[in-house]
Amino acid sequence: MKILKNHGPIFLLMLATVFAAFGRLTTTPLWDGTDAQIICDAHVLSRDPGAMFHHIGFYFSQPLLQWMFLLEYRLFGLNIGGYLAVNLLLHAINAFVVYMLVHMLFPRRGMAVLAGVMFALGVGSYGRVFTTVHSLESLQLAGLHLLVLYFFIRNDFRRDGRLRSSLFITGLLLFLLSGLTRASSFSLLSCLVAYKAFFHQRRGRPIWSADLLAFIAVGTIFYLGQSHWGFAQPTIFGHDAEHTRFSLLSVKNLFRYLTLMFFPLQQSPLLETAPFWVAWLFEARTVIRFALTVAIVSYSFFGFVFGSRAIRFFLAWTYITLLPFTAHTDSGRWLNLNHLYLASLGFCVVISAGASGCSSLLAAAGKRRLVPYLVPLALAAGAVGLTHQLDHKYKARAAWPESQLLREQVREACSPAGGDRAPGAPLPRR
Repeated sequence: MKILKNHGPIFLLMLATVFAAFGRLTTTPLWDGTDAQIICDAHVLSRDPGAMFHHIGFYFSQPLLQWMFLLEYRLFGLNIGGYLAVNLLLHAINAFVVYMLVHMLFPRRGMAVLAGVMFALGVGSYGRVFTTVHSLESLQLAGLHLLVLYFFIRNDFRRDGRLRSSLFITGLLLFLLSGLTRASSFSLLSCLVAYKAFFHQRRGRPIWSADLLAFIAVGTIFYLGQSHWGFAQPTIFGHDAEHTRFSLLSVKNLFRYLTLMFFPLQQSPLLETAPFWVAWLFEARTVIRFALTVAIVSYSFFGFVFGSRAIRFFLAWTYITLLPFTAHTDSGRWLNLNHLYLASLGFCVVISAGASGCSSLLAAAGKRRLVPYLVPLALAAGAVGLTHQLDHKYKARAAWPESQLLREQVREACSPAGGDRAPGAPLPRR
C-alpha cells in the first residue's frame, strides 16, 4: 500500500501524459502491410492456437509476442484503434518503469519524474514505435528489459543480490519471457555487467557475482537452444531482411544514431511540407551533425571520467542498446527511429540530470532557476510535433486506394470463407 500511495499518482501521470499527447494516433486506419499480415495470421492461428505448440522452435522464438497478437485479435478483431491503444498503454507502463529505475539510482524524485515524462513524450525516439501494430514487439521487449534491469538492481540494493530472493527470481523469469533474441538479450546482459562495473565498489560486492553469472548462464543456454531449434528469421521480418554485419560503418552509424536523438531530420517526404526553417536546418545538416558528434563525444568522455556512477551507467546503457542495430544498413543512408526507443532512456536521463543540476545551482536566482528546464521542454515539443507529423503522413497514406484495397483484403481473409489461409501466406489479390 505504501508503494501504491507513493508511486501510484506518478503512474497515473504517465498514463495521462501518453494518451493526452498521442491518443489521436489510435484513429489512424490500417495502412501497413506488415500489420495486415499479422492480423491475418492471428485470425488463422486463433482457429487452432494449439498449432503453435507443435514444434520446439516456438519456445525459442518469442512465444509471448505471438500470444499477445492472438489476445489482441480476440479482443479487437479488425479494430486497429484497439491495437494502437495497447501500444500506448505499454509505453505508459515503460515510462513508469523508467521513473522507478531512475528514482532508485538517483535519490531525486523530481528528476526521476522529469526523466519519465520525457520518455513518455517520446524524447529521443520520436514516437514512431507507437504508430504500427507490429511495433508491439519493440514495446514489449523494451518493457521486459526495463523490468529485468529494475528487479536485478533492486535485488542488489535490497537483498544483496541473493539468488533465493523473490526479486531475483522475478527478474530471471522476465528475462526468459522476453524471448531472448540474440541482439536484445546480450545487450541486456551487457547492461547488467555495466551496472555491476559502476556500482560494485559502492555495494561492496564483486563484479562477477552469483546473480550476474546466473543471468549469463541462462542467457547462454537459451542462445544455444535458439540457435539449434529457433526460427532462422525474426518474428516480424520477411526473408528479404538485411543481414547484420559489423564493420567500421557500424561505428559511424552508432554516432549517427546518437546525433539523430538531437537532430531527427533525415531525407523524407515530410520535408516537402515542412516549414521553411526546417528546410534550412536540413540544408545545414552536415555542419550541425558534425558539431553534435563532437559535443556527444566530449560529453561522453567527461561523463565517464567525472560523472556519478548513475550517469556513467546510463551513458553506457545508451551506447550498448544501440550497438545491435548499427550494422543493419549497408549504405548508412537511412536510420530506423524504432531502434532509438530503449536507447532514449539514457538520453532522457542525461538531459533531466543536466536540467535538474543547473536549476539547483540557480536555486537563489528566483524564477530564473526554471530556465534550464526550457531545454527538456523544447525537446519534448519537438518530439510530440514530429510524432504528429508522422501520424499525419500515415493518415494520408491510409486514404490511398492501395490502403483501402489492403483493408478490404484483410476483411476478406478474416472472414469465415477466408479461414483456410495458412499463416504467413500472402494476402489475396484481386
